[in-house]
Amino acid sequence: MSHLIRTIVQNYIANSNCFSIVAKDGITTDQFAIHKSDLMFVKASLNVRKMQSQIPAIFRSVSIAKNLDYYQNKICHEIPSIPDTEQVKLILQKLRVIIITLFLRLNKLMVEIKSDNSMYNNYFLEWNRHSEEALIITSTILVGYQKGRTETKILDTIKKTLDYLGISMYIIDDEISYLY
Repeated sequence: MSHLIRTIVQNYIANSNCFSIVAKDGITTDQFAIHKSDLMFVKASLNVRKMQSQIPAIFRSVSIAKNLDYYQNKICHEIPSIPDTEQVKLILQKLRVIIITLFLRLNKLMVEIKSDNSMYNNYFLEWNRHSEEALIITSTILVGYQKGRTETKILDTIKKTLDYLGISMYIIDDEISYLY
């Protein structure tokens, strides 16, 4: 998994490559789509309205995804204005790595869905649980920073999400350490 994190850091974090992952949000449109196509992402879309009967968790998934995408993009744009000496800069970068990794997992789920969708509800429920945790932590840390509070200890609560993704904070630290 260190290869995955290294690739994320090299392609999206090191060069402050800011981008939106979600092309269609599945809330204001019937489609939820990721149109990013590069080394890591593949174009994928789902008709949320059609899938809701077989995958009820999909509505929560698209809501969480829309918010996570907002935060990862906001972090990317905020990073250049934060001094390297501020601990929160590294924490926000780590969170962006985690969010992108969560999106890669979602992208994979979207690509793998076949005609029998009902078994995928559990996969989306699990993604929701971990992604919502990352969303809460990210918003708490970013909003806290913007209000002059540094919420750093909260990052320690994300271990289950890291386990779900098959990565560790040690791997992220190792891959991101050369940036600062």
